[in-house]
Amino acid sequence: MTPDMIYQYPTWAIGLLVISAAIVGSVLLELCARRLLPLELRRGHNDVAAAIFSIIGVTYAVLLAFVAMLAWEGFNKAKAASYAEASVVGGLYNLTAGLSDPEKTSAQKAVMGYARHVVTVEWPRQAQGRPPDLDSAHLDDLNKMALNRSLSDQADRDVRLLLLQTLQRLWDARHERLLAAQSTIPDVVWFVLIAGGALTVSFGSFLGAPSVRMQIAMSAVLAASGALVLTLIVALSNPFRGDFRVSTAPFEDALSRMETDAARQ
Repeated sequence: MTPDMIYQYPTWAIGLLVISAAIVGSVLLELCARRLLPLELRRGHNDVAAAIFSIIGVTYAVLLAFVAMLAWEGFNKAKAASYAEASVVGGLYNLTAGLSDPEKTSAQKAVMGYARHVVTVEWPRQAQGRPPDLDSAHLDDLNKMALNRSLSDQADRDVRLLLLQTLQRLWDARHERLLAAQSTIPDVVWFVLIAGGALTVSFGSFLGAPSVRMQIAMSAVLAASGALVLTLIVALSNPFRGDFRVSTAPFEDALSRMETDAARQ
């Protein structure tokens, strides 16, 4: 299974698989430790082992919290970028009302075409892990229209200036969204998270509890809690992938308003 295949399945299924694997691994590890390390030997070192385990546990918990916060911030950044871009698209469409036909109709079609292209083409590509093109034919057409527009009076110059400024904001918002679509968690961080979790659960086996069932249960709960946070990080690390991803709602709302306005004209 490749990392990209993770996002082809529901998040709950991935979470269930990761948690189950963590629990099974912790149980097997604890049973192996019972055979290799006698209970009396481990109980004799409980004080030292508990002190070291607390340090390891706190260190790994801080690491998990930091990465989870990083993934959450990346998800919110991607969501904010999509809303900002959709807002600029709506503002650009409103500015085209200052143009005269046939430029007005052409500009409005280009703006609606851009929003429709984002929803129907770019969003599915992002969901598949394929970044869209940095360039946009619709925005290029709008740029040419704004630059080539004949200027007859001050009002024309003002409209052209506003169009160019808004187009620049839209280009910036577009690049911000494409940048936010990239994974926020480097591969080395994933390695540290998984290896650190395995080491933390493994070190718990050096502790000796009188009851075998109680120690197995505690190890399983520890492994499951770490796996839950890892599942959350997986779901948030790619904001435009998986079933828990940034929605196209802001673009769909903007497109709906533009189509309604065009139908009234």
